Amino acid sequence: MELSKQLAAQIVNAVYEVVENDINLINTSGIIIGSTNPRRIGTFHEAGCEAVKTGTPIFVDNGHTFKGAQNGINYPIFLDGHPVAAIGITGNPNELKQFGFLITKITEVFLKEQQLNKELLSENRSLHYLITSLIYDNIQNQKQLELLLEKYQIDPSSEYAAMSIKMPDTSLEPSLRFYFAALGCRLSLYLYPNEWIVIFDRETFARFSSDEFASKFKGRVYSGMGPFCTLYQLDQSYHSAQIAREHALQLNAVFCNIEDISIEFILESLPGNIQKLYADHILNSLNPKELHILKTYFTCSLSLKDASEALFIHKNTLQYQLDKIGEKTGLNPRVFQDAFLLQFALLCRQDV
Repeated sequence: MELSKQLAAQIVNAVYEVVENDINLINTSGIIIGSTNPRRIGTFHEAGCEAVKTGTPIFVDNGHTFKGAQNGINYPIFLDGHPVAAIGITGNPNELKQFGFLITKITEVFLKEQQLNKELLSENRSLHYLITSLIYDNIQNQKQLELLLEKYQIDPSSEYAAMSIKMPDTSLEPSLRFYFAALGCRLSLYLYPNEWIVIFDRETFARFSSDEFASKFKGRVYSGMGPFCTLYQLDQSYHSAQIAREHALQLNAVFCNIEDISIEFILESLPGNIQKLYADHILNSLNPKELHILKTYFTCSLSLKDASEALFIHKNTLQYQLDKIGEKTGLNPRVFQDAFLLQFALLCRQDV
């Protein structure tokens, strides 16, 4: 295990706070990589080297022959059952014995923390490569990707969907990590600068409650969900999730599923000038009364009976008015395809 100079400095300073004697941290080659005496850093310490090699404490007192050593004790430091370094205390060996257990444990805690951080970093790199390869459709090494799919128990024959979460406050990252880990999501990752990505399979998504998620993160995130698809179409699901996420932002909502998006959302994706141009092209020939009749007719699901009652006119009068609208627009409101175009134009014209 390679020890950094920064970690070595942290260890010797922490141990010094306990024993108040000069402290040296020696690597497996016998080189002092951390010391409370800066002049000794980079020098060879034979007693420390011997402690690492033998896995036993080396006591140094007057008359010793160890090169580069001063009076004191050098304790081997173990990690996963193997000596990886030695921690040396300068002073009278007999007086320093009482600190042996304590200083070795302090050092081992630092080393285990570094080991865990390295493992976590390696894990994050693997996860980052896997998820970004899929959502960006950028698979550079198919064999490596397949190994990662096996590692994370991802079945390429199953269906998956992407969820994109924007968090203006990145301090929410630990909360999101914990939330999706509790659901059993194996593929969940923070993407710089403020996005959290989740890849759901159908089983995991069944445990996800949009209402619970919205309640927990209301006002703090906005998110979108793409459709389920094959594993190697996840880039399309991710793109849809981004669209749904922006719709959630427009609605001031926490969560929006692309499969729940209505025709009104499609309209919102059209520029306002295009909506106005289409509405004017279809409806400009109609007067306010005819626009009201047409809207009521559509509200009543194309029922002459219901619409005539809502308008307080005879059914024959309504038929006449609809025919007149058809003549003016060139679209017959009683023909489904024409009715759809008229309804779409009404949706584009917000002042109706």
